[in-house]
Amino acid sequence: MVAVSGGVDSGVSASLLMDRGFSVSGLFMRHRYQRTMDLDAGAEALKKWGEKSKLRVFSTAADGTLIQTTWSPDSFPFPIPVDSVSAMELAASIGIDLTIVDADAPFATIVDDFVDRYYSAQTPNPCILCNRVVKFGLLWEVAQKLGADFFATGHYVQKIRVGDWLEEQERKKSLGIVGEGDEAEFIDVPEWLRVNPDSCFIARSPTPKDQSYFLYRIKKETLEKVIFPVGEFQKPYVREIAERKNLSVARRSDSQEICFVPDQERINFIRHVRESHPERWKDVPEDTSGPFLSMDGKEIGRHVGYEKYTIGQRKGLGTGFGERIFVQKIIPETRSVVLGPYEALGVREIRAVDANWHAPVPIGEPFRCLIKIRYRNETNPATVRVFPDSTIVAVPDRPCYGVAPGQALVCYWNERLLGGGTIVV
Repeated sequence: MVAVSGGVDSGVSASLLMDRGFSVSGLFMRHRYQRTMDLDAGAEALKKWGEKSKLRVFSTAADGTLIQTTWSPDSFPFPIPVDSVSAMELAASIGIDLTIVDADAPFATIVDDFVDRYYSAQTPNPCILCNRVVKFGLLWEVAQKLGADFFATGHYVQKIRVGDWLEEQERKKSLGIVGEGDEAEFIDVPEWLRVNPDSCFIARSPTPKDQSYFLYRIKKETLEKVIFPVGEFQKPYVREIAERKNLSVARRSDSQEICFVPDQERINFIRHVRESHPERWKDVPEDTSGPFLSMDGKEIGRHVGYEKYTIGQRKGLGTGFGERIFVQKIIPETRSVVLGPYEALGVREIRAVDANWHAPVPIGEPFRCLIKIRYRNETNPATVRVFPDSTIVAVPDRPCYGVAPGQALVCYWNERLLGGGTIVV
């Protein structure tokens, strides 16, 4: 079963798996935050594509029971997501059946966590949590219940067998091939990465679209049954495949980074969710505005709400200060936002919690690896120590700038994803 979003990456993934001889079905996730169609347009789309895609609809009970729902174009159990119509059209055009799973309840927990963290002066990464809980959690469980042997997604990552990777590392070493820059250090594979040669790991995509950062929290055992058909391809080539195969998704635009809210609407969205569930956030003051403070604690301006800001932010402060100035710290107790120069953002020790590992990293002993503190940041060599309580302490070779609580500290050995945790300082 392929998790299809209605976009080109998952559509090409499904088509490529069919070319490889797999029996393929599509799996679409529905939740309340998707853009939907009006009743007439939704009914018309279902009449056109529902039967052709052999559409099935399931919900999940609180105990995990899968419940199939009957449907007709004029009687559908929930509003029709725009992207689900694209998924139906794709399924019909390549000859696979499509299952829509109502994942509204688990997805709502992702959104609640997103809002929680902003009001706790953190910067969340909802894609990481969604991948663990929903995409590689609920959807994979549904796929198994519906008889699937494997689960595929359109993520830009690679899945590599450890034994094959070790042979390639030895080959490169014998030929004198070393990485460039920071990666040149990582030539001799440590013994703790030489175990379990028949197991697999996630590796960074060799393309700028690499999404391995978002997958560090998925369960290692799940990985054995996951396939990433487009992980090694450049995005323009994926679109070329879609065009060549005449797939209906060929010209679909890329999805936004956070699927449930455009970045420019983030603050309004956060406040709307909070207002919809006042009992959940009853301890958050109604007025979250407060002072901008200098590094020495003096008030230098006013802001409209501390949840609007993240560590390292420079643009969108709402007022001019006559110099390049960045968010250094957010203090929810006093609704204060501390500002200062870029140099003050440098962090030389990073702590993270709730670690999840895909590799048997040493516990209690320092080891060298590459770290990344945000999806769009470059990696930085570091000395890392992991503790039995799933805490990580990383000391980067160079100061890291914009380290924000709530984001992820993700560790790599060259291209190999080791794991990571949630940053707390």
